[in-house]
Amino acid sequence: MHLLGPGFDADALHALARRLKTAAEGGMPLEPELARQVQALHRALIQGDLQAVLERLREASDGGPVLLRFMLQDADLQGFPWEALCEPGRDFEFLGNSASLLPVRGVRSPEPWQPREVRGAVRLLAIAPLHPHSLSRLQGTLHESLASGEIEWLEPLTGPRSRKAALFERLRRQPEPHILHFIGHGGLHEGRPVLRLADEEDEESWVSVELLAQQLHGAWGQGPLRLIVLEACEGASPGALASAAELLARTAADAVVAYLWPVRMDVALRCSRAFYRALTRAAREEGDVALSLNEARRSVLAELEGSAEAFSPVLYLRGRDPVLFDFKARKVSPPPLAATTRTEVSPPPAALGRLLEQPFTLLLGNRWEEEAPDFRGLRERLQGELTQKELPVPYELPLSTLAQHFALRIGQEELDYEFQEVFGQAHFMPPLVRLLARRLGPGVHITLLRLPVLEQAIAEQHPRLTLYVIQPSSNADGHAVMMRREAGAVRWERLRQVPSGLEPERDVVVLRLCSGYLPAHLFSRPLLTEDDYLLGVRGLSSLLPFELVEPIQSALSLHPLLLVGMSMLDWSHRMLLYQLFGKRTLMRGSMAVLDPSGREQELWEEGRGLPGKTGVRACESTDEALEDWLEALAAEGRG
Repeated sequence: MHLLGPGFDADALHALARRLKTAAEGGMPLEPELARQVQALHRALIQGDLQAVLERLREASDGGPVLLRFMLQDADLQGFPWEALCEPGRDFEFLGNSASLLPVRGVRSPEPWQPREVRGAVRLLAIAPLHPHSLSRLQGTLHESLASGEIEWLEPLTGPRSRKAALFERLRRQPEPHILHFIGHGGLHEGRPVLRLADEEDEESWVSVELLAQQLHGAWGQGPLRLIVLEACEGASPGALASAAELLARTAADAVVAYLWPVRMDVALRCSRAFYRALTRAAREEGDVALSLNEARRSVLAELEGSAEAFSPVLYLRGRDPVLFDFKARKVSPPPLAATTRTEVSPPPAALGRLLEQPFTLLLGNRWEEEAPDFRGLRERLQGELTQKELPVPYELPLSTLAQHFALRIGQEELDYEFQEVFGQAHFMPPLVRLLARRLGPGVHITLLRLPVLEQAIAEQHPRLTLYVIQPSSNADGHAVMMRREAGAVRWERLRQVPSGLEPERDVVVLRLCSGYLPAHLFSRPLLTEDDYLLGVRGLSSLLPFELVEPIQSALSLHPLLLVGMSMLDWSHRMLLYQLFGKRTLMRGSMAVLDPSGREQELWEEGRGLPGKTGVRACESTDEALEDWLEALAAEGRG
């Protein structure tokens, strides 16, 4: 038995855990008093006989890290963030990012443990029952590991494929994964851990973690599965029998990574990128899950300025050795399909290459919203409500026209409610936007999307640039909504007055012309109806605070535009272009990348409907082809 001393009884540990959770939820580093407490707990834990044992183990390890297994029976002790303990006298020598100690939660199990020999790519199967857009974001953040052949992305399970029967059927088929990554909701039902799967006939569907563990063991117990990652709200929250993570580690896999507290999507992606990169790196002879998670926490601490969010991911380990994969006989090469696809890519238009070689302004249209499942859901809700009230409207109306019918007949407040119901928890990130954001620099960029996609992509790709988001006022008072994310930070702050330090030559400014959701989930009424566009769209001089009109208009007149996701046949797009540029022609060198199905290239090149009636270069491209062009230009060192 190891006593922590009178200063750390159960109540004290509860209070300390609550303060650490609060800091993590706020994305904040440990304040001085909290830092002193975790240092004092570190001193109380690692002393006496335990300290002597650790010293002997360090000597025996010949300088390598020592595994520190917490074999905890008490549920409260299992749920405590031991990874946040900090060595006294050090500011960032936490257990969770230590190079010499690897903290894990040990799991007792009769199941055998052994590393899995992997001769090629580590196969990853992702499951996202209710968040399909999270899959594209995860796949995007693992791009380097996928392109190098270190990880193979198996066909993911989402929507109907992630219902209970379909999931259990997938467990009977090849290829078998080495890693299972679950993105979704977890909870407790009558004290027992459960995970939410895809709904069945509009009814919530939950699966017992104990049952899932048995199914996994029966299907892949003798196979390659070694690791499960639970990106779920309560994935590591102890329950009546055991936490979901402990149950899965006891029966289904050698190791489970889960989160003590809910984390933001961008934090989970940062952690996943660093974790999988460390675990599957081709240069290593073995995949050490504990060492990799410590490296991931270290990366989060460094990128997020010491945020306590780094202590949310924890590791449950079945055996005495954290090495899950044996890579000694491994040969890694890029996937053949990727190489074949690259050779078949036609050269990007020369005009696009020239545009990307210089500073440019991105004008991002909202074409993807009409194609996204969430917006189709909004259309169906509006159509269904009108039909139910015996106010039918023709199908296939433009969304602005359908929304106008709804607002006039049922009410604007109800329309706002429907929008928030559909998009309040939506995750929408077309892969193309992330690739475009990667090539953006300081200046003014414009988005017509009603979700904060562009600004989130820029923040992810350029963490060292200060980013301003400005949502012009829908009123004549010019009270624009402004937010800022400082360089190197992750938190967004609402600005109550025009910032004196805003410089488009140095900072990134994103104009959100159609309103909707800003970063930090701040809602304002979006432009949806025909009247919204008729009455709410005016020139920049009337939409922005007067202090910002000149610098933003000057920035827009300096650089050529890259227009993506726009349509000359969409009257709202034409209106917004005229409000931005008046009768001035677009900058020389501007270019529009168009959806091939619209057959609009001639309209853009002749300037019909454009400000100044002067055309711009245009090309037709699918999203996939444009993604390939951008990747090809990057490979050539251009853009």
